[in-house]
Amino acid sequence: MRILIFSDIHANLPALKAVLKDAKNYDYIIFAGDAVDYGPNPAEVVDWLKENVDVWVLGNHDNAVAWNVDCGCGELTHELSVYTRENITYRLLEKAHIETLRTLPKRKKIEIEGLKFYIVHASPYNPLHAYVYPWLSDEEILNLMRERTWSGVASMIDADVVILGHTHFPMNKRITNFMIVNPGSVGQPRDEDNRASYGIFDVDKRTFEIRRVKYDVEKTIEEIKKLKLEKKYERWLISLLMHADARIAKEIAEKS
Repeated sequence: MRILIFSDIHANLPALKAVLKDAKNYDYIIFAGDAVDYGPNPAEVVDWLKENVDVWVLGNHDNAVAWNVDCGCGELTHELSVYTRENITYRLLEKAHIETLRTLPKRKKIEIEGLKFYIVHASPYNPLHAYVYPWLSDEEILNLMRERTWSGVASMIDADVVILGHTHFPMNKRITNFMIVNPGSVGQPRDEDNRASYGIFDVDKRTFEIRRVKYDVEKTIEEIKKLKLEKKYERWLISLLMHADARIAKEIAEKS
């Protein structure tokens, strides 16, 4: 059995289409959150996900759009996030799309062929806002694998495979009993490689393969330009897509 795993599409339909074409053969689809914000195609992406994925967990941007709250995202992209939510996402989504986002769970636990999967956007400890970067120490990562109860007590999760998103950096790491995987970002890579990123989990072999695929980034840029955004934010979005580096994109936006 092959599971297609992806995250952080951020309303980038050409990138999603490229991933689906490249992945070809799969039996199950897991999306680790953040369908919306930044990109020009939020409605189309939400519609496709609703009809096609087997598991979809709530991302911090999905949550921000659903409930009109702050996304709590990183300093380098926070201003851009707020702007695109107000000037792209809310402009293009309908009430039904918002309602879809409101139904999403913060975490999902499933079992496939004897493997226990724990799916969450950010981390078990903080489902929407923690960043589990691949360069963190094993101890730091394990601390984020604890799940807090209503009483505030945190205990280690029961899982074989933990599927995360949120960082926009792909990861495939084994720590103690956990296999922790992050497919990276489909529509907003931030690891200096602007190709769409996704993963394939082979249940039989117990392996996770991170894949990168080129997509028609010019098509996404064309759609952004049609929205007639303020030039600063248009440049910012385009730079982010081209450079896949949040710091560089912000610097270009502020200097232009």
